[in-house]
Amino acid sequence: MKVLLGPAHELHVGVHGSLLTVPPDEAVYVQCTYTLCFRPDREACRPFSPLHDPAVAEWVRFADVPADVEVVHSSRLPVQTPLPWVVDADSLLTPLQVGRFFALGAAARGDPPIPGPGAVARRESAMAARYADGRCARILFRTEHARRRFLDHLRDRGHPPETVERLTAKSEVVYPAVPATPAVRRTASPVSVLYMGRTAADKGASVAAEVFIRLRARHQAGVRLVFLGPCPGGLTDRLTAIGTELVPVLPRSPYLDLLGRTDIFLSPTTFESFGMGLVEAAAAGLAIVCSAGPGMEHIGELFTPGDNALFVSNADPVAQRVAGYTAAVSDLIDNEQLRRRLAMNNRALTGHGKLSLRRRNDRLAAVYAQAAALGSDPGCDHTPGEGDRPVIEWPEQICHWSGQRCTARIGGRIIV
Repeated sequence: MKVLLGPAHELHVGVHGSLLTVPPDEAVYVQCTYTLCFRPDREACRPFSPLHDPAVAEWVRFADVPADVEVVHSSRLPVQTPLPWVVDADSLLTPLQVGRFFALGAAARGDPPIPGPGAVARRESAMAARYADGRCARILFRTEHARRRFLDHLRDRGHPPETVERLTAKSEVVYPAVPATPAVRRTASPVSVLYMGRTAADKGASVAAEVFIRLRARHQAGVRLVFLGPCPGGLTDRLTAIGTELVPVLPRSPYLDLLGRTDIFLSPTTFESFGMGLVEAAAAGLAIVCSAGPGMEHIGELFTPGDNALFVSNADPVAQRVAGYTAAVSDLIDNEQLRRRLAMNNRALTGHGKLSLRRRNDRLAAVYAQAAALGSDPGCDHTPGEGDRPVIEWPEQICHWSGQRCTARIGGRIIV
């Protein structure tokens, strides 16, 4: 079965990269050019810009789709297509309420990420109708926390019960997965600790740096410290002085090689919508120390405390979190049996447990078959509850450029 996967600017390098590398049995993914379509919410005195102005709805339209494609697998966005489609998302609240580009533009300007309540209500109604439409066969969330939060939000906002029922019936959780890497014999000493963060502020880079400084003072030559990603100003010299290996963001293959030479993965992140880096670390057989609590409410779905990971709560003050991470990593450095037990459990979890490729692929194969059974419907296009404002179109090149430019300006991710 051929499945169209896109749009490219919304694809996650880990989640969808793994799909492309290890697809479900009998599934072949193809990608096509596309246009992102916006319907402006209201008249404006200037030309409409998705980065500045709210849209009552947005969707993606693919071009030059091969005739033998049976299903569209969309990341986050509704699809305008005669083919049945499924959508996957870490959270659907951003596309439901504001859209990625409006939120990025607001963050880059320092404005609130949400427009006025009237604009949000109009968009929610229109976008919920698109997701509830019969051509959308399934909505695939990456955690139960995200699925429940989306549906609870719709109920709390008073959306029509029949819409909420349709969305509930077609929603499910499919945990992303990556191939478990072959086990390697790691040296007993020094124990290697890796921090990885592509964006410094929300990945807890400053907390990780302070933890590294304490770990060096406590364990001396018994620990190898690797700090991957942007380093906060003023900390570079301190980390270099204690012998930390400072590594820039790596391409995927060298990064996975580095994981294979590491014992402990430290992630003091302030939030993760899922946490693909944590799953990659588990698949490589690392013991994990990461955050829990606010911003990480879903983490207990993925890892069992004490069996797969050691947790430190984001609800604690910074000084207490630094002490907590230092103590947790130190326990793993000192206790080889505990470190190996967590590593073994993580290999089992990602090799044949709930975070395994087999479970992901079995579920996706069933989802695609269910969607394909709906068949093609050339007369399916309609725009319920969106008004008659003209549609504004962005080609995919503009989508890529605008997203990269805004992300670079804000130096992090957005939360809605």
